[in-house]
Amino acid sequence: CFCNPGACQWFLQLSNSDIQKQYEAGHICSDYNDLIDGLPTGAVRVSFGFMTRKLDVDKFISMIEECYLSTPAERLKRMEISKLPNVLKHIPDRIKPHLKEICIYPIKSCGAYKIKGSWPITSTGLLYDRGWMIVDATGMALTQKHQSRLCLIKPVVHRDKGIMELTFIGMKPIQLSLEKPAEQKNVINTSLCQSKVCDDLVSGYDCGDKVADWL
Repeated sequence: CFCNPGACQWFLQLSNSDIQKQYEAGHICSDYNDLIDGLPTGAVRVSFGFMTRKLDVDKFISMIEECYLSTPAERLKRMEISKLPNVLKHIPDRIKPHLKEICIYPIKSCGAYKIKGSWPITSTGLLYDRGWMIVDATGMALTQKHQSRLCLIKPVVHRDKGIMELTFIGMKPIQLSLEKPAEQKNVINTSLCQSKVCDDLVSGYDCGDKVADWL
């Protein structure tokens, strides 16, 4: 469900005991158990990215209208809200989407940084999003699949100062430059390293021993 059990549980308003019962009933990711004891086990997620075109959105909306409903208003008219399970009664209010906030993830698999105000968009998406990653001694990128505590590393971007500050519970923050080494003046002993992300080979700059020791 969303590849994120926590978000799924929050959206469907399932309790911890509901989740436990579903797993005890044999529910696993990508199975065909849509309902267990009358409660939903997941939902369909549509992801949009910087490469998404308006045409893509229009095609998706047309499919929904053609296959499931004409308009959200007509869907609400057909929906008997009083007969919906309690866990789904909040859904009608969410049919019309509202943008609450935008977050970027400067370091792959680490915490989010909430954007405040305007933010530049580059050819690869939002500025600084997934611009850094943490690798092991072999150069492989670390992810929360194997290192769940990565989510506790919180980056704070200071664009006005040209630095990013990393924080972690019980540790002093550390800062690193937002500029690429090639863009900095008088760069000495900057090494280019190779890594692998989802079977793709990528190149990056080593941020140095100081931040490596902190990590």
